[in-house]
Amino acid sequence: MQFEIVELEEFTGDMAHIYSVQLTDDESTLLEHFFSDNQQYGAELKEIIEKLHTMGHDTGCRRNFFTHEEGRPGDGVAALKAGQLRLYCLYFDSTAVFFGSGGYKPPEAHAYQEVPILSERAEEMIEIAARINRAIIEKDIVINEDGSLTINNWDYD
Repeated sequence: MQFEIVELEEFTGDMAHIYSVQLTDDESTLLEHFFSDNQQYGAELKEIIEKLHTMGHDTGCRRNFFTHEEGRPGDGVAALKAGQLRLYCLYFDSTAVFFGSGGYKPPEAHAYQEVPILSERAEEMIEIAARINRAIIEKDIVINEDGSLTINNWDYD
């Protein structure tokens, strides 16, 4: 899987930098796909948009905004929730979050693994998180104190 990291300027502000992932040969980010694929959940999408804007401009990405440990132990994969919608991400700290995609989790489902589309989206974010985490360890990506990124020599594959 090849991808690039895209800063989402409409959500990034003085308090946090908000990023998404754009797969190679795709014109849209995973977050844009999430909004497009879940239009029928207008109120929940509006809540997520408001949360993203608040994080970037007002509060930072507070840990309590997210449900953590959605992926593998220690990988940083979390979910931002609004009603039954789940938006998977890679959470670092209050200044930087990388958003993938997600979807609707029916009330009767106990875990994302029970819902095929959620399972696919969560596993995709887990793979992306592994690559970003490895790039950070190897210093190919540096998350600066303000949440901005310095990308050194990372080829995204």
